[in-house]
Amino acid sequence: MKLDEALGIFRAFSDRTRLRIFLLLLDSELCVGELMALLKIEQSLISHQLRGLRQAGLVEARRSGRWIYYRIPSGCRKQLEPAFREWFREELAVTGPRVRTVKEKQVCLTSRSGVCRPEPASKSVTKSGLKGTRDKKK
Repeated sequence: MKLDEALGIFRAFSDRTRLRIFLLLLDSELCVGELMALLKIEQSLISHQLRGLRQAGLVEARRSGRWIYYRIPSGCRKQLEPAFREWFREELAVTGPRVRTVKEKQVCLTSRSGVCRPEPASKSVTKSGLKGTRDKKK
């Protein structure tokens, strides 16, 4: 690997959202709608972050009908997965079941309009990752 390639990879992982997307893709290929459901962020932000991961060669896209699914290329997976599974063991233990749950709901396949629209979160997610109601100012 050349120095410029390594710098591009480190730059891609310097953003929390890009790193979280990469960790989710370690478990399964996902479409933007599924990533929206998992991360609770807007489609435009996910697409922007996926572009950065694709430019660094960390993610590739596969079209299936209307949907585009993102995955980690096999060469990249072979090089990085062992280290990431070791470094982020606790995070992956939490995200793995969440990915399976979203995949079971078939978020993107149930949309008639061709646009993934995951159900909006009725409650906010706190720093601890647990759902709770937001405190309202009086």
